[in-house]
Amino acid sequence: MATKAKFSLVFPVSSAIFLVMLLKFASTILAADDKVVIKETKMTVYLHDYAGGPNATSLPMVGFPGNLWSLTQFGTLFVSDDLITQGPELTSPMLGRGQGIYMPMSLDGVNAYVSFSLVFTNKAYNGSTIQVQGNSNQLLAVSEYGVVSGTGKFRYATGM
Repeated sequence: MATKAKFSLVFPVSSAIFLVMLLKFASTILAADDKVVIKETKMTVYLHDYAGGPNATSLPMVGFPGNLWSLTQFGTLFVSDDLITQGPELTSPMLGRGQGIYMPMSLDGVNAYVSFSLVFTNKAYNGSTIQVQGNSNQLLAVSEYGVVSGTGKFRYATGM
């Protein structure tokens, strides 16, 4: 299943769910004459997040003793290292990895805190990153996060 979203990092309850992110942000680049130039970059990327199975890319790392460590269990910390591609298929050209953490932060497990780096390895943006963070309602197909920073070609990036 592919879900298109306006800059979204939704963490699926089932394994093998594709996640689409529309990145819209502005990165500030300092020119040689010290003038600030604003450059807007728009791109659509697909984050492949697998919560289970032999090729899982999201795994629970820490939780409360005696409780099931699940995507809806309050206080369970997950670490993720997901493939980012140009299209929804796994065979689409690889852009990089989505690496970060998320943790259900509401007692009912609906909302999770997300902190993620999009680490680009493709030719156009190799070595550049985009940092995102925010609250994720895990029951919604679409979530918005703030772009809080970036490196390389996305230095000083901000946006949604």
